[in-house]
Amino acid sequence: MFIKLLDKNLSNMIAAGEVVERPASAVKEMCENSIDAGAGVVTVEITGGGLSMIKVTDNGCGIHPEDVSNAFLRHATSKISKPEDLNEIYTLGFRGEALASIAAVAEVELYTRTTEFETGMTATANYGEIENAVETPGFVGTSIKVSNLFYNTPARLKFLKREATEAGYVEEAVRKTALAHPEVSFRFISDGKEKLFTPGDGVLANTIFTLYGKDVLSRLTEVEREDDGVRVTGYVSDITGAKKTRNMQMFFVNNRPVVSRMMINAVEEACKGIVPNGMHPMAIVKIDIPADCVDINVHPAKLEVKFSDEGRIYRAVYHAVKNAFIKPEMPKIDVEEKVETVPAEIFRPASKAETVLRQPEVPYQSLETKAVQVPKFVPVYKKAEKVVIPRQQTMQEQVKLEDEKIADYKIIGQIFDTYIIVQKNDEMLLIDQHAAHEHITFGKIKKQFEEGEVSSQQLLVPKTVVLSGVEKAVAADNLELLRKIGFECEDFGGNSIIVRGVPEVLDIEKIDAAVSEILSLISAHKTDITPEKKIKMLETISCRTSIKAGKKLSFAEMDHLVKKVFETSETVNCPHGRPAIVVVTKNYIEKQFYRVK
Repeated sequence: MFIKLLDKNLSNMIAAGEVVERPASAVKEMCENSIDAGAGVVTVEITGGGLSMIKVTDNGCGIHPEDVSNAFLRHATSKISKPEDLNEIYTLGFRGEALASIAAVAEVELYTRTTEFETGMTATANYGEIENAVETPGFVGTSIKVSNLFYNTPARLKFLKREATEAGYVEEAVRKTALAHPEVSFRFISDGKEKLFTPGDGVLANTIFTLYGKDVLSRLTEVEREDDGVRVTGYVSDITGAKKTRNMQMFFVNNRPVVSRMMINAVEEACKGIVPNGMHPMAIVKIDIPADCVDINVHPAKLEVKFSDEGRIYRAVYHAVKNAFIKPEMPKIDVEEKVETVPAEIFRPASKAETVLRQPEVPYQSLETKAVQVPKFVPVYKKAEKVVIPRQQTMQEQVKLEDEKIADYKIIGQIFDTYIIVQKNDEMLLIDQHAAHEHITFGKIKKQFEEGEVSSQQLLVPKTVVLSGVEKAVAADNLELLRKIGFECEDFGGNSIIVRGVPEVLDIEKIDAAVSEILSLISAHKTDITPEKKIKMLETISCRTSIKAGKKLSFAEMDHLVKKVFETSETVNCPHGRPAIVVVTKNYIEKQFYRVK
């Protein structure tokens, strides 16, 4: 096998595969070039999700006429001239790859003019073939039009999603760039419709307001702190703005959108106790650090960065977010302070009457249980607590209790606000209230879906749901599918939809989380939604509406749930496969007390 040098066009196409993954990648690169050119206004226009046409226009400084043709060449840049410059990168584009990569897989027309000249210059490049530039009258600034992206690389088209979804990715790229640079006014137009417009006044809160609306902004807490040479600014939500996914978390380093697992962890660790497990706060977090403390040259699209001291960045972000939720009258947490001890005087040994039971952290010994292994129990110390006197039962509850005596089972009560204890014949049943309720709900909506569509309830007050750009595009493209699973939605303009009806089983407070999760499932597929994915959507609805672990139930609520469980003839598992009932026999219990052998 012989080694040969790749020709220019082929090498440019390979480079394009690294830099330009989809239309949104091209938009991001061109917007960053506009910002580097000092633009105060940037307009992005697309048709066909960006595959048919992308046009980015700015009022920046423009390109000198003698440099226009060089703009299409690889590694042609005005930002870097010597190796040392790589340690002092403050511009967004610096490698000179973006325009050359785009031109290798599309038809590109570039117009530009500087203030020094009365006319501008126009140059074209069709799939790597550069034509001579010609003089053209026009405005000061630059406009780049990209047509028929990936036409010469059909294999890449196969990995793209629907046009509406790709348009959503483009919108998301523009949003992130606008958040990174609130001093620049951005306008985004898709298929002739204006989707967003930002003021460009330099105030991040105003940019958030125009992109996501007043409701989202009202749920955010401002973050601002400087620690060990790292300045952290931005906004983070509490539980009211939390979502099931991380679609609304955005991070920036020196005004550059990045993907950083370390920064995600710092924010979510700081929000523990404020945002419940399984939910993720909305976050727009920006850090400013010296350029020599971060390497932005580790990813082709410059999305990932490498810090010289990750611990320093983590601490700065963590404490900035943590302190943002502390009320002004409370003392701020010291950077190194961490209290984890509990005063010993609040504990005392339990008396014999107070001895409680706890599962030991040792392997369980299986005896005669039908579902899971049950541990032996050991006495432990108990935290001193106030004695709570049970309230008198209502007449209705007394009647319920009398009914239970007639039934072939008896509800004993609830433990850990999660499990219902039921006595049935010679068995004790532990019922997981969430898994059991999820099983019942899923069975109901699955049957409805198989018969046509999930029953929907109309909302007295329609709910406005704020989405990311991708989620909004997916929703607009799948309104009929959403209707079949119980959601009656309409486009509400901007980045919102209005929900007028939801599955009758769905908790109204869970609308935002359920819609977001379902749209994420839909967006994972380019064309057809598989039957398995439709079932996943129904599982999401049933999970979102089911009684949660940790919720204290009244006797009436326990009674209703247990009756529904016993009406189920099949094995009772939640849709995810977890058992809803654990059975412990009377014989097993008596063995533990040495009553029988």
